[in-house]
Amino acid sequence: MKRHHWSPMLASCVFLVACGDDPGAPPGGATAAGGDPFASAASVSVAVPETGRRYVRLSDASVVTPPDPSTSRDWDLALQGYEVFTNSGPSGAGEGAAFGPLTKQECAGDRAPVVPFLWADRTGGAFLDWYAYDGASHLVYSRQHVYGVRAGDRAWKVQVIGYYGDQHGAPTPALYGVRYAELGGGDGAARTVQVDGTAGGVSAAPGAASGCLDLATGAVAALTEGEAQASTGWHLCFRRDAIIVNGEAGGPGGVVAADLSPGDASTETLDRVKALTAEQQLARFDAVTREDVAAAAMRGDHVVSTFDREGWVDWTHGPPAPADAGWLVLDASGGNKSLVAFGAFEGSTASSPGTVALRIKPVRD
Repeated sequence: MKRHHWSPMLASCVFLVACGDDPGAPPGGATAAGGDPFASAASVSVAVPETGRRYVRLSDASVVTPPDPSTSRDWDLALQGYEVFTNSGPSGAGEGAAFGPLTKQECAGDRAPVVPFLWADRTGGAFLDWYAYDGASHLVYSRQHVYGVRAGDRAWKVQVIGYYGDQHGAPTPALYGVRYAELGGGDGAARTVQVDGTAGGVSAAPGAASGCLDLATGAVAALTEGEAQASTGWHLCFRRDAIIVNGEAGGPGGVVAADLSPGDASTETLDRVKALTAEQQLARFDAVTREDVAAAAMRGDHVVSTFDREGWVDWTHGPPAPADAGWLVLDASGGNKSLVAFGAFEGSTASSPGTVALRIKPVRD
């Protein structure tokens, strides 16, 4: 389980980013009316494999082969299939990050566009969008979705019913209220539990312990990230704003999970989410069956990048094509920024974009 940073602002990025506003424009932000903001950019062609990675260094627009990519800072972007990673977090040892997609207007000029944050790679999965964030009040609200969780032949349904709990007479964030029930086993009764995911608070050291829930027993153990990464005795860990699944990159437990209403987050307004209550959403929880969980596409946590496959690829017009957008990328040194766009795919398939023309324009603050 890799480090998760306290960053509820991440949930609001859907309101801050935009795709190119001309669907007929050439890829990479080119338009007949406004010109191509990447006209002066360097370009490199990257043959992207379906498995394994190709590594790109932005400073000289080159494909490189670092001897050990996990420890090297000699690369800034890695491409594998329809995934793009920065040299950061669980993807690499660098201090890279990125933000996007950005419109063609935001990519004009030689200065870095103003963005709310730069986003390092991190692990996440089914629970990635479990909340909505109110930027005015700086409060987090659960979307009250129901999630399916499976370990071996046992399955549960899980609902986050609250994020704030009472501590010393004051509402405290990351004291989660969780409702869950086993499906097809046990007595099937709904249970609620409070899990302390504060991890010592936002100023605590990264090694602080947080609550990890065993759905089979209802036990909550306080584990550091290292302890959780070595343990199969939990299903879900709660660490500040992150909910981690004990499977794949999240841990060794072989646990998989899925949001059973995955499309709802994109249409839920903040006001609608704020109005939800645990009592009101009990019927939603009760309605979920083992068959619903069995039918869901489930997996453990995995590496999540700013370059979401739905953001940098346009899937709407026959063969996949690059989105008409750009990204602000911080290199592995943490000191240099570039605007990056994808100019064309050649030989794209369902599993790989084929050869990608990557366009790179250094910018200054």
